Amino acid sequence: MEYLNEELLIKSINNNVDYQNMVDQLKIEVDYFCSTFSDDPQKISGWGHKYFCQDDGGRLIFDLTKPHSQKCDICGKEYTGDLYDSIWVYNYRNEAILISWKSALLYKITQEVKYLDYVKQIIGFYADHYLEFKLHNKDGHIYESLDDMVWGCGRLMPQGLNESLFIIRLVNALEIVKSDLGDSFISSVNEKLFKEVFKLLKPQVNKVHNIIAWNNSAIGTMGLFSNNEEMLDFVFKGEFNIRRQIREGVTSDGFWYEGSIHYNFFTLEGIINLLLFSKLYDFEFGEEELIIKNMLTAAYQYAFDNHVFPNPNDGWPDINLKTYSYVYTVATKIFGYDSEVANLLKNIENKNTLRVSVPLSKPYYFDNRIPLERLSLIPNLNMENYYPVVSTSKNFEQSQFGVIRRNNINVFLKYGHRGPSHAHPDKMTIEVMIGNKMLTRDLSNSGYGAILCNEWHRMSASHNTVIVNGKNQVSMEGGNTISFEEYCLHSNVSNVYSISNKIDIETMKNTMNEDEVIKYLVKNLFMTEHEAKEAIGSKKNMSEIAEEAILSAPKVNYDRKIQLLDNGFIDEFIVTSNQEVIFDYFFHSEADLLTTLVTEEYSLGFDENGFQHIKNVRKVVSSNKNLVLKWRLGEYLLESNIDLDDKELLLAETYDNPITKNRTSIVIRHKGMNAVYSLIWKII
Repeated sequence: MEYLNEELLIKSINNNVDYQNMVDQLKIEVDYFCSTFSDDPQKISGWGHKYFCQDDGGRLIFDLTKPHSQKCDICGKEYTGDLYDSIWVYNYRNEAILISWKSALLYKITQEVKYLDYVKQIIGFYADHYLEFKLHNKDGHIYESLDDMVWGCGRLMPQGLNESLFIIRLVNALEIVKSDLGDSFISSVNEKLFKEVFKLLKPQVNKVHNIIAWNNSAIGTMGLFSNNEEMLDFVFKGEFNIRRQIREGVTSDGFWYEGSIHYNFFTLEGIINLLLFSKLYDFEFGEEELIIKNMLTAAYQYAFDNHVFPNPNDGWPDINLKTYSYVYTVATKIFGYDSEVANLLKNIENKNTLRVSVPLSKPYYFDNRIPLERLSLIPNLNMENYYPVVSTSKNFEQSQFGVIRRNNINVFLKYGHRGPSHAHPDKMTIEVMIGNKMLTRDLSNSGYGAILCNEWHRMSASHNTVIVNGKNQVSMEGGNTISFEEYCLHSNVSNVYSISNKIDIETMKNTMNEDEVIKYLVKNLFMTEHEAKEAIGSKKNMSEIAEEAILSAPKVNYDRKIQLLDNGFIDEFIVTSNQEVIFDYFFHSEADLLTTLVTEEYSLGFDENGFQHIKNVRKVVSSNKNLVLKWRLGEYLLESNIDLDDKELLLAETYDNPITKNRTSIVIRHKGMNAVYSLIWKII
């Protein structure tokens, strides 16, 4: 297999106006950037997740001409200072390596020497000066040597993860023009850059995680490109090698274990580039190649009918299959033009869905349509010749979620976790798509450095589930499928507010400051912030506090059944506790409420765990045991029939994502040891 066929590429461009326009745009972007390229090893890069507005969660605008001024893309607020300057540097270096990739491609298209020189200029700079860039982490801490650094450091980038992404894109650029660079340049890059990056990343490969998969993939692509056996042995035979990452990190359903569809594809991006280079260099990747293929088909089946993704846990809002079509593009190069994966790519690209981009380390799409990978890897793929693939109801039991479908109504149910990494406390949350309209969706989150990420997006109350005593769910254990049929998914989960094993808090206290201990107690031991502060201020040791918290937490079990109708769905949610508690059922609606109701002001009584962001709470004054509400969702008129026997119906406004929009949130409150919630939604 060859990376790029020049004759085929030129012929494809000559026969495709879109490609011709894309090449013209690439020339403008590359010529401008390279004419002004300037970087300095003294500049420290900052963590991209802090490149978000603190007021509304909007991403800050990266402007090549304004390194000291970053404006919110929603409200226009300006951010200045060293932190934002350093994140501009991070974005600049991401742009630099994408420009190298584009320039390498332009050289093959035009044979203009300046484009080859641009590749050498940029990559040569980072290779020649690599060891002059300071070791640092995403918190901005600087280290003198590899022996002193903490886990996760980078040199060019704020962490090893970003360094790996940078390197993989760099190797793609080099591969395109490898025969034109000369042995001396390649040898210099290998000695000054690749071997030093290997030293940096090698000690960071220490577990099964998306970051480690990226580290392995970066080392592996360098090793294949430079024929470095030490790197290849480490990547394919080391303790936490790439094959182990795939075998242990991917469920039998075909999903990355961290439970986020974004991290599923983000991890795939790194791994699939390594698989591509293993094909280019005729290196045996192993049977894990089949797992990669299964991940691509499973993700297609996971998406709603309109290709928008259910989106639990950390990630980016509103993403869809087109967001990640560049991954399917690389996979098509690997598996072939006639493969199932290629057909999925054609289905994705021909779907009338607007591509939603990710805000950080995003790939390049010309006109938000054509990925750079298509032009370089599969320029002559006939996008019109395909057969439609229609998804059916599917329960991904090992991944703890399922999707059921009927008459353009899709409901996603997440009923458990596979661990805490990138997880939100949202057991039994649902998302509902009606036609092309989201009735209710998971907000995912904005950048981790944004206030609302931790105060709202990562709170149980921002999800469509039941909250107990105003506190976040604690358990990160899995749930169970009671039954699954084409139009029905019924699941349960036990001890939602209990951890399954004793935590050695005493040990953790010795490695955490007081604020970190408080955050840990709140997150893991069913405590409010006030209770955690009181606990660490007591004379008891931390192990005693943990033991008491574990024993005193209510034993809460959830049972939820979603059944699709011809024109709607039934939601039955049963919750039980061994203590009398306050149960709050949340449903966050994207639809407009049409029914006029008599209401009165109401206080939920909680001011932590996201409740502080719930606004305009009103209690519905009604003697009806069943209340019917009418809603407008785009072209659909809906009604929700709510069982209110022994319950209070509350309405509130809660933040959407971004927070410039609000949602109408239904809160159904019940006090006792168990509650049965029953709602019927119908299109009328």
